[in-house]
Amino acid sequence: IPELERRFRLVRRPEARIVTGHSSGGWSSLWLQLRYPGTFGACFSSAPDPVDFRNFQGIDLYRDTSVFSDGDGKERPSFRTVLADAFDKVRMTIRQEAGMERVLGPARDSGEQWDAWSAMWSAVDPRTKLPKPMFDDVTGTIDRGTVTADWSRFDIGRLLREDTDRVAPLLRTRVRLLCGDRDNFYLDGAVRLLRDDLARIAAERTAAGKPLPPGPGYVELVPGEDHRTLPASSMLRWQREMRDHLHANGLD
Repeated sequence: IPELERRFRLVRRPEARIVTGHSSGGWSSLWLQLRYPGTFGACFSSAPDPVDFRNFQGIDLYRDTSVFSDGDGKERPSFRTVLADAFDKVRMTIRQEAGMERVLGPARDSGEQWDAWSAMWSAVDPRTKLPKPMFDDVTGTIDRGTVTADWSRFDIGRLLREDTDRVAPLLRTRVRLLCGDRDNFYLDGAVRLLRDDLARIAAERTAAGKPLPPGPGYVELVPGEDHRTLPASSMLRWQREMRDHLHANGLD
């Protein structure tokens, strides 16, 4: 940012910096806003990677034992296609996805989704000099130590619950988060938890006479939208909201 401000005629105020993204970019934009509120003035995040690790594409990383199957032995889906109003077709399971990544990068360096998450959130294994995998790619067994020591630090839902006084006001005043309620990668489950936690916290604060600050922020599920259709519909809404944000801060 300092280099951009040196080269270009930019407004050097956080209110002039809007961060936005979709999917992994949606998670990153949300993390940047919550981590650096003194740098960014508004966040527009669509279909972010899991924002609550109690529902990580349907997996509770803190309680479940396997990413491949649930307690009843049913295979966990990774990707679905929305075919009709009440019908989804599972196109890939997590076991299949992990197998594909193992072929592309046997050392867990494929650069694909699960290996990328480890690269983002895991500590480096001193033995392999690579990020520690969160699960065994043959058995699907979750490494609880890696989840607790490393991944949990990046659980935005947990951050909200544990650092409520700081995070909840930011969500209410800075963050616009949208996710389709039929997301192809099952990201809607985590967004639903974040939405409900924020609503619960707001209600509790209001009842205690200490309401959260009012603001334009929201966490919403969009009926009928999926991972691929959401970007177009969200931008139709956000273009006006971005303009309103700039106008409210005297930046138009």
